Amino acid sequence: MKIMDILAFLQEKQIPFTFSGDHQKYLEWFSSINHYKPGTFTWIKSQRNIPPEYAPQRITLAFVQEAVNAGPIPNIIQTPESKRAFFSTIEHFYGKEGERPAIGRFTYISPKVKLGKNVRIGHNCTLDGDIIVDDGTVIWNHVTVLNRVHIGKHCDIHSGVVIGHDGFAYTEDATGRKTMVKHFGGVWIGNHVLIGENACVSRGTIEDTILADGVKIDSLSHIAHNCNLEEGAAMAGPCRASGSVHIGKNAYLAGSIIRNQCTVGERAFTGVGAVVVQDVASGETVVGNPAKPFARKKESSHGIH
Repeated sequence: MKIMDILAFLQEKQIPFTFSGDHQKYLEWFSSINHYKPGTFTWIKSQRNIPPEYAPQRITLAFVQEAVNAGPIPNIIQTPESKRAFFSTIEHFYGKEGERPAIGRFTYISPKVKLGKNVRIGHNCTLDGDIIVDDGTVIWNHVTVLNRVHIGKHCDIHSGVVIGHDGFAYTEDATGRKTMVKHFGGVWIGNHVLIGENACVSRGTIEDTILADGVKIDSLSHIAHNCNLEEGAAMAGPCRASGSVHIGKNAYLAGSIIRNQCTVGERAFTGVGAVVVQDVASGETVVGNPAKPFARKKESSHGIH
């Protein structure tokens, strides 16, 4: 393909960019900047990502983050969304998958399940209950979906995921004997949601557990009953959201544990390994165990303290 094909795609996706060079230049593939192959396009995220042996004249085309000086590259796409532009281009031109059956082998789908158009379900899956899977969603292998679950359009449910079991809740009598609480809620999953390998999403006790549009859940994470993850919330690395946790829009959790009934506000950030035991305000960054607001060290006339 030619560079002009990429430029047309970026315009179609409405990704802002500037281009300098020869738009008629041919490209053969893509490669990383650390192992660059002549004739391919690559990505330069920041100045520190440029390797010591870097020779800009050898680069056929580079996506470069805005404000990064990558040197005299013959053909350069500079954009404030370089990561999105680079990986969207790869997926668009090279991401077509081989043909797979719509329903894999040894998969059970109960009579109440309703499947939308172009849904694909892998091998050894179980969908058993009052379940809706909307158009274009892909469910991979060994996935279990039970009870009352709605999965929206164009979701990606990775292998080993379990959705819809009762959560962990019990009552006690005077002697301390525990009786598990029967759940009657479901799980409501919006559009374009990712749930990574071996993650677990429990159904609500009365109301639904909610994963809104665009939520991204990394592998091995646990979403307990009655949680509400608002649009664009993300969990990177194994995270644990205990019962009735509320995660605001575009909040980002990095390998964190959130105590039951806590709220993490809109665009808040919880650092790697943070144990959140109280609410996190919108836009706030917390780290540590127990998690506390992160305060950057300030410079003074005596140095950093």
